[in-house]
Amino acid sequence: MPDPEFDAVAAAKELDDLLGEPGIVASAGEIEKLELEIEELNSLVAAKELLVRRADLRATQAHAEIEAATKRVAAASAKELERRTRTILESFLPVVDDLDRGITAARKIAESADVVEGLELIRRSMLSQLARFGVVHAPALGEPFDPHRHEAIALVPVADRSRDGRVIDVMREGYQIGDETLRPAGVAVGKAR
Repeated sequence: MPDPEFDAVAAAKELDDLLGEPGIVASAGEIEKLELEIEELNSLVAAKELLVRRADLRATQAHAEIEAATKRVAAASAKELERRTRTILESFLPVVDDLDRGITAARKIAESADVVEGLELIRRSMLSQLARFGVVHAPALGEPFDPHRHEAIALVPVADRSRDGRVIDVMREGYQIGDETLRPAGVAVGKAR
């Protein structure tokens, strides 16, 4: 193993000096020794370059794996956040249902016009807040039954064939968030006799 302090440039200069000075003749052994040292140094440099290339490749692969993992974690986090947000938003829909029932009941009492007005104001406010998060009412009455948007609670016999397979009554309103169903409408579906 060559001395780690060996300087190839200085050795080459020394060889040139020896060969170039009159009266001093380098022996074949000295030249061969210097050539072997240079060859060993070139071999060491090539081995180090190979190690550096391998390390660069591992670093590049590690960087790509880290980027892929970061994207996977970000996607999973976004999906979990969306799931939790949808759950929270959906939990407010029974409150809207209760307001609808309260409004319907209050309308039956002549003296409760102010109560109806107050309940309707609260309902509009609640729906307005839900709309800020993309939640909108999905009307179902008269629509063709769609299992992605409607939940069939009852089948109602109908004489008119044009009402077959259509939503005849809505027991629970449906809501969407974007193009997706947040909560399907609970409906009665017409069934021709």
